[in-house]
Amino acid sequence: MYRLTQRVLLLLLVLSLLPACALHRDAGRSEVGECPVQVNDYVDGHGRTGIQGKVFIKGSDEPLTAAFVNIYSDTISNLLGPSRFISQPTDAEGYYSLDLSPGTYYVVARKRMSGQSTGPLSPGDFYSEHQRIVTTVVEGKISRVDLEVVPMKAPMFFKKEVVARETDTGIRGILLDRPGNPVAGGFAMAYSDQDLKRLPDYGSTLSDAEGRFTIYLPSGGTYYLAARIHAWDMPRTGEPYGILGGQTPTPVVVEKGQFVEGLIIEMAPFAGEYKPGKSRRPY
Repeated sequence: MYRLTQRVLLLLLVLSLLPACALHRDAGRSEVGECPVQVNDYVDGHGRTGIQGKVFIKGSDEPLTAAFVNIYSDTISNLLGPSRFISQPTDAEGYYSLDLSPGTYYVVARKRMSGQSTGPLSPGDFYSEHQRIVTTVVEGKISRVDLEVVPMKAPMFFKKEVVARETDTGIRGILLDRPGNPVAGGFAMAYSDQDLKRLPDYGSTLSDAEGRFTIYLPSGGTYYLAARIHAWDMPRTGEPYGILGGQTPTPVVVEKGQFVEGLIIEMAPFAGEYKPGKSRRPY
């Protein structure tokens, strides 16, 4: 009965994420990772509890050696800040293994050609941020999570102030597509002025299954918001993108020690032109 109940709950969790993918289907895109992907494939841990799997290069299934797997317990840092756990480098066959306590985790694979386990990614490095992988670790079980990676072709623009902790000041809202469905796995960006064609000043947590996000701020002020899915390069044609207020950004005044609540950012397929060389700009 316990196992049956657990399977039902996991199925409900997966189904709860499906409506958030409507925007990407409507846009004629089927990219993996536009929405969080729940992975729950278990083997007997024989006394161990944790996660293991293989890191491989997308399209070739070639194993990626010397990659690191980062484990996040939440999305406050938008999966860009320091992780809670990190694996040893993957072996010659691309395999990794981590002992973890039961819980739900976000799993990310990265390989920096510099050999460093942490730090900003650069062109030529490998990463799996095009996927939003979530797994639930169960006592006495090993969750098997394979991770496909792609080479980074442009620098990440999201490098300024990724908030890695909660504060008492900020903005909460919801990301929706045009039909009104929540957009999961996206994030909002806060700017101190109306120039949104640059690095954002602050980023939100990843939006959940209901599209909800939180931007934690160090202090009050006036901010302008935009939202998107990916954290690198400028938006490609068709990528979900939105600005609070549309063509004329709406200012959001935040008081120190308070949260502005209930904001809604509508996201639609980006219709602008992709411009090579503008990779450090979100738009």
